[in-house]
Amino acid sequence: MVNYRPMQGKAPNRKKPSATPKSVVSSHVQRKRAELRREILTAARRVLTESGVEAVTLASVAGEVGLTKQALYHYFPNKEALVGTLVASLLNEEVEAILTAVEATEDNRAVLGTVIQAFYEHYIGQLPVFRVVYCQSQITALNPLQLDQQTLREQVNPVTKNLFDVLQDRLAGPRASANRRRQVRQLAFSAWLATLGLMTMLGITEATRDPLIHTDKQLLDTLVRTFNQACVDAVA
Repeated sequence: MVNYRPMQGKAPNRKKPSATPKSVVSSHVQRKRAELRREILTAARRVLTESGVEAVTLASVAGEVGLTKQALYHYFPNKEALVGTLVASLLNEEVEAILTAVEATEDNRAVLGTVIQAFYEHYIGQLPVFRVVYCQSQITALNPLQLDQQTLREQVNPVTKNLFDVLQDRLAGPRASANRRRQVRQLAFSAWLATLGLMTMLGITEATRDPLIHTDKQLLDTLVRTFNQACVDAVA
């Protein structure tokens, strides 16, 4: 039987597996945190739609996502921060829906009617969401759930400013005077504000179960016709 003797000398060099660069690890961690943050907001929206804003607590949302309440603190320090971020996210969805509809509208004379219709269609099937975005701050004016100034400044105001910047550019055109641009911006804001009023009233009628004598279509048609005509006059 042949005896095999071990090789003499140094053991062969073996390369150690290279360490993953810290930047790659950091990027992966940030991506996972962003994904989980989106899941948390989706869960918060689900609780909101099904049970109302008072049911949106760190414990209820953590349960929806499968986290502990303590784990959720790494993303939102309290309910106020969670609700504030949720409102900003919901507002962003609204603006995206309006801008998408406006972009698909070729006739500038119909842009404000499109804004009105898109606003209505976005919220009519989810009035609890509308109430949180636009009514909750009034109801809780003396309550910590009111949006803080930092959230308004960093997450809310830039979104709404972008909406009216786009509408102003679309309606006034690149050569319009500063005065004309102010006029059409105010007109666009008035169209949005009128629809906000309509949705508020529809939210009230749903809550009180006391319907209006006018149908939604009649009211929408009136708003669309009025503001489209005002748009024609303003850009003529």
